[in-house]
Formats: sequence, C-alpha cells, structure tokens
Amino acid sequence: MWPKLQRQHLHGLRLFFCIFLELQGVSGNETMFSLADQLALSRNRPAGFDYMRIALAAAVVCQHSLDVTVGLDETLEILRPARIGVAMILALFFALSGFLVTGSLLRCKSLISFLGLRILRIGPALAVEVALSAIVIGPIFTEMPLAQYFANPKFHSYFLNMVGDIHFQLPGVFLHSSLPDMVNGQLWTVPYELWCYIILALLAAMTICFSRVLYLGFLAAAQVGLIIYAIQHWGDSADMLLRPHLLVFCFLSGVGFYLWRDKTPFNRSAFLSALVLCAVFLITPYGDMLAPVPAAYVVCYLGLLNPRRSWIVSSGDYSYGVFLYGFVVQQCVATFDQHWSLNILISLPISFAVAFVSWHLVEKRALRLRGPVETLEAAVLSRISLLGFSRRSRESVALGAALGGGGTSV
Repeated sequence: MWPKLQRQHLHGLRLFFCIFLELQGVSGNETMFSLADQLALSRNRPAGFDYMRIALAAAVVCQHSLDVTVGLDETLEILRPARIGVAMILALFFALSGFLVTGSLLRCKSLISFLGLRILRIGPALAVEVALSAIVIGPIFTEMPLAQYFANPKFHSYFLNMVGDIHFQLPGVFLHSSLPDMVNGQLWTVPYELWCYIILALLAAMTICFSRVLYLGFLAAAQVGLIIYAIQHWGDSADMLLRPHLLVFCFLSGVGFYLWRDKTPFNRSAFLSALVLCAVFLITPYGDMLAPVPAAYVVCYLGLLNPRRSWIVSSGDYSYGVFLYGFVVQQCVATFDQHWSLNILISLPISFAVAFVSWHLVEKRALRLRGPVETLEAAVLSRISLLGFSRRSRESVALGAALGGGGTSV
C-alpha cells in the first residue's frame, strides 16, 4: 500500500509542477507576466482581495445556515455532493491570509511590530464579540435564572475565547437549537489562525522566510511530512472541511506564493489548471494533502484582479466582523425560524450591519495604535538591535513588499 500511495502522490506533485511550468509559457524570447507585475499594476492595492474576503465571509454564513437549522448530520448529507466548494472556503481564507500577512511581515523591523499588528487586528474585535455574547446574548437567550447564569463556571470560562482557549457553551443558551449549546461555532478556527502567525514568526526569527530559497525548502519538507503524517493517521476518508493541519499549510502556501511572486505566472490558464487540480485532489483518496498549493494559487489569481471598488469594500473591511458575528446571529435567528433559506435572508444583513459597527467602532480604532507599536519597537531596537530581523537577502523587500495594511486575517 505504501509504495502505491507514495507513487500516487509523487505523480500528483509532478503533474502539478509540470502543468505550471508549461503554463508559464516562457520561450526564449518571451517575458512572463508574474504575480508581482499584476500587483504593481494595482499599485499594491488590488481590489480582488477585498472582494474575496467579504465573499468568503458571506459564504461561511450561508454554509452555517444549514448547521443551525437542520443540524450537523443532515447538513453533511446535504452538502456532501458540494464537498469541493465547501472545503475550498476556509482553504482560500487561510491562503489569502498567508499571502497578505507576508507583505506586512516584510515591512516590519522585528517581531514586536509584526506580532503587535496581528494582535491589534484580531484581538480587540474578538474580545468585544466574546464579551457581547456572554454579557448580552447569553442573558437574553439563557433558560437559567440570571443569578445562576452569571455564577456558572461556563460563563466565566467563555471569556477565555479572547486568548484562543476556545469554549463554545454558555449556561442554558441555545439548548434547543439544531446545534445545542453552541454559541459561536466559528471560533474553532481561531487557535489555528494563531498557530499560523506563531509559525511565521518563528520562521522570521530564524530568517527562513527572508530567503525564499530556504522557505521553498521548508515548504517542500512540510508537504512531504504532512503527506506521511496524513497517510499514517487520517486514512483516505475526507471530512467536509479540510483538516486544520491542511488549513495551516494553505496559509504557508500563500506565504510561499508571496515570496516567489515575481517568478510565478499570472494568467488565466494557470488559474483554471490550479482550479481543476484542486477539484481533482479533493475527490481523490488522500488527495486533500496536495490541495493547499493549487488552492493558494487560485486565491492569488483572484485576489490580484482589480475590479472597480464599490462602497462595500472601499468604506471598510467588514469580512472579519461577518466571520466573527455571523454564527451567533444565526443561532439567535434560528430560535425563531428553522428554515435555512430564511435564516440566510435574515442573518446575512444583520451580520453585515454588526460587522459595519465593529469595523468603525472597534477594529478601525484599534489599528490606529499602530503608531505607538512602531514607536515602542524603535525604542527597543535602539537599545537592543539584535531583536531586529536579520535578513539574509533584501530581494523580497526590493520587489515592493507593500500590500495595503498587510491584509486582514480570517
């Protein structure tokens, strides 16, 4: 079995890279149009990523409409034929985050600013959502007397969500939902998002992600290790969503495409081929392990498109708020109605409205603290210069590492 599986995966890897080499279409007299070229055309601010973030956040809400109205088991049966699309949602989200966050990392002088900016982007909005769920939503929907609700250990432990220690239950809340005792099921992704940043921070501290050759070696080793681990522990059955380890690898693949953006072709044929490869891998036994790399290219191509900006993306970044609040809103709506389509029609506008408030009152204001973080960094580095990044090469920075504000995480 092992030799057969190894040959299968090696063949898949060869197929992917051979197609990519062909699609570069570079003869001796041709110049390849790259991801970096497309990025430069949009002045490092492509609108595609903004539209993708909001579209993926809305897709998450639509997917969860079934979870909160008919239950998890029936949802799996309904969505099984659409497994490819469902699995791609979070894969694209994590790959998108990896691509954008790398631009932020390359502009930072040390881990002080990199981790500080990540905390500012994620922490305040998460803390507010957790507090509102526990202090406002919980007392409204709990079936327990309020005195018992506030004294219950589940109430106190729920606040640990603010630091990535995930707890889904509040005492007596949503007991009769199709997903009972689940206040905000979407928070399960938070620890893995934090792991993405921790891994990238470690790679930066070791200077690996400042040398794209070293990073490519790391990525190849990680892919091989992931395949071996998956074959040994996961079997050939596929969950509806990509397993968390694979989502982290989607993030790391996005990092790789950013570092190699000047050597990666930007063309429709490569995009379509990557899309087909994603579909093939997601329906092939053990194929999930090979899906992250083509999925990351899909997100790079779509994100680097630059359609005209509408109000929904030019007035703020509402994707994180929709992602954070959508599930809670849907659980509240599901207590009054149990049809999935009506849940979407009601929950999606409310989620966007709450996300609008979250962006303008919490997230946007938190990002204004970037200045003090950079001031602190400059003061620390003036005294302890060794804490600054030691870059093996300036190549990645010289390519113009400036992508908006470094992007928004999931």
